[in-house]
Order: sequence, then C-alpha cells, then structure tokens
Amino acid sequence: MKRTEGRSGSRGVSLVEAMVALAVMGFGMLAVVGVQSTLRLNADIAKQRTEATLIAQDQMEADRSFTQIEAPVGTPSWTTIVSDVAPRDVAGLNAVYKVLREVTLDQPPAKVLRVTVTWADRSGQPQSVVLNSSIAAAAPALSGTLAVRPGTSPAAPVRRPFQRHPTIPAAARDFGQKSGFVIPGHQQLVIVFNNVTGAVTSLCELPHDSSNESITFTDIAGCADTAGQLLTGFIRFERRISGPDLTAADAENPPGPALNLHLDVNLTSSGHSGSPQCYDDTTGARAVAGDLPFATYYCVIFANSSQQWSGVSTIEALGGVDWHIGGSGSDPDAHRVCRYTPATSDGQTVANADHPRTYVGVSGNLTNQNFLVIRSSKHCPTDGPANPSIGDFVNTNTLQHQPSPPP
Repeated sequence: MKRTEGRSGSRGVSLVEAMVALAVMGFGMLAVVGVQSTLRLNADIAKQRTEATLIAQDQMEADRSFTQIEAPVGTPSWTTIVSDVAPRDVAGLNAVYKVLREVTLDQPPAKVLRVTVTWADRSGQPQSVVLNSSIAAAAPALSGTLAVRPGTSPAAPVRRPFQRHPTIPAAARDFGQKSGFVIPGHQQLVIVFNNVTGAVTSLCELPHDSSNESITFTDIAGCADTAGQLLTGFIRFERRISGPDLTAADAENPPGPALNLHLDVNLTSSGHSGSPQCYDDTTGARAVAGDLPFATYYCVIFANSSQQWSGVSTIEALGGVDWHIGGSGSDPDAHRVCRYTPATSDGQTVANADHPRTYVGVSGNLTNQNFLVIRSSKHCPTDGPANPSIGDFVNTNTLQHQPSPPP
C-alpha cells in the first residue's frame, strides 16, 4: 500500500513539472515571436531607408545635371531649380514614397537644396530621409577650367559662376553682359561691372534703397558710363592688449570686433576723371555694439587715358569708439595697421595683387587687399610660405603699413 501511494505521488509531481515547463516554453516562444517581428520590421525599415536614400540622391543628381545657367521655361537649367509646390509620389520596391524638393537658400551664385523623402512603415509609423546640398551656378562647360590658373590681365578667360570675370563680387546681380553690385551698408549705391572684362562701367546712385537680391536691370539701365577699376578687401582686428606678441596663428583668424573707419586711396598717377570713391560696411553704432567681426571695403578708382593707376591706400580712424592710428604702446587707444602680404620687407618688389605698400601701374581690379589692425603695443605678425605637407595652407605674413615704418 505504501509503495502504491509513493508511485501515485511521484506521477503527480511529474505532471506539475511538465506543466511548468510548458508554461516557460510558451513564454519563451512568445518572446522569440516578438523578437522576430521586431527584426522583420527593422529589416523592412532598413530596406525602405536605403531605397529612400537612393531616390533622394537621384533627385539631387537630376538637379545637378543642368546644362545651362539660364534657359527658357521647360528646359533644365540652374535657374529652374525651385521648391516643389507639393510632394510627388514615387512607387518603390518596398513602399510608396513622397518626394519633396525645397530650395532653402537662393543666393546667387549658389542654391542650398533639401530633398525630403517620406513614407509609412509596416506599422503605419512615418519615416523620412533628408539630404542637403549646395548647387553652384557653374556652367558645366567650364568644369574643365578648374585646374587652369586664372589669367592676370583684366580680360582673363577663367570666370566664376554665371560665367563672369573672377574679380566681380559673387553677390553681384547678373544681368547678362553686365552685373550690378549694391554696396553693403549703402543701399542706394551700385557698382556696375562688365561681365567679360570685370571693368567698372559705372558707380551709380539709385533714387531708392535696393539690395543685391532686389536690384533690377531697369535700375542700372540709366546709370551713366564712367570707366573705373575696383580695389577691395577686408580689414580684420586683433585688439588684444595683454599677453605675448602676436603670431601667425593670431593673424589667421582674428576675432574682431571691427572699429569705425574709412579707407582712402591717395593717387600718385594723374589724368583720372575723378577722385577715388571708397565705401565700407562699418558705422559708429556698429563699432559701439561690437557686432561686426571685420570690415569690408570697396573702392572705385576712376580710369585715366592709360587705364592704369598708382598710389597708396590708407585707413582713417573714425568715431563711435575712441581709437587712433599711431602713438605709444602705453596708450590704450593707439593702434597700428598691418597689411597682409607675402613680401618680407618694404624693399621687396611684389606684384600689385600681392599688396605692396605702393601700387604702381595697376591695370584691372584688385581683390583681397586685406589689412590687420592691432594695438600699438604689439608688432605685426610674420609668417613664411604655406607648407601643406604639415597642414599650413595659408601665408598670414604681415608688414606694418601705418604709421609708416622708418626707412
């Protein structure tokens, strides 16, 4: 009797164990099924995301494949790259996608394009892929000229986007054979350029405020022809008082802020139809606010019969913030002006484009004629030729420009 009861108890325990094991196995299988479902969903999303990326890339490359800068409506060109009114459907292998093209910044000579591809995954959740890129208005036919060194004459054959002379400011509005450039901070003044030669054909005062985005051909059509040449560059500021003397690294990207100033060109050549006219984007209010990291200047030197000019450019300190050029290092308002140049001394003869102290026989426009303003307690930083093999890509050498150093 005891043996029978023992066997019966043993069978009961085994049944409970089996039921527990089945329950554990059931939970495990449910977990496996859940994992498989998640893996399958993730695999589907990965396939859809890959396909969506390819669709976005195809749209981006289609917009890049223009053959002309400007063309009639219906012909692919840079000017016809515009935002879509509504997304369009694209049937893919893994889903139906909606593609939306948006031009987030249209500032010639470049547009910033964003392509967004959206779809719903198997669970109904929205998914998306976004690509951004900048598309320059560079004629494809000119792509092969990227390795060609630009000419040094006013009619150099290599041009920037819009097929214009490389010395025309990039922000200037293109009107075919001419471009109009509204001077920053002077909304009624426009410099008109010949797109082929880069020569200034007029310095014109408009009867209304304008900008490089809003100016029209009608605005410049009435401008009187006045031949001239452009002189332009940046004026940067490193106004540190304490610490060691400045180095080439300090001259590479000085922090500012800009001070109120005016740039003059003192001509030594004669026969010009008028005095040089120089403009910059600084004001006393901006100097006080300290919100301008550097100044930009534009000078028009009116032509003489030889189409050449000679002279010296100088900076004049204006009000807003007390400062002056010259004086002792103990004067906190005293500054000196350095010019960026590869020359190692004023006695070294360099090309006009390399920013000498005195320009001689300038023909054509001059760009990147840059200055660095520092405290009088510091010295103009020096540098050597660029050495890309060690990561040095810029020669930030400077020489003192004002006050004139002793001979």
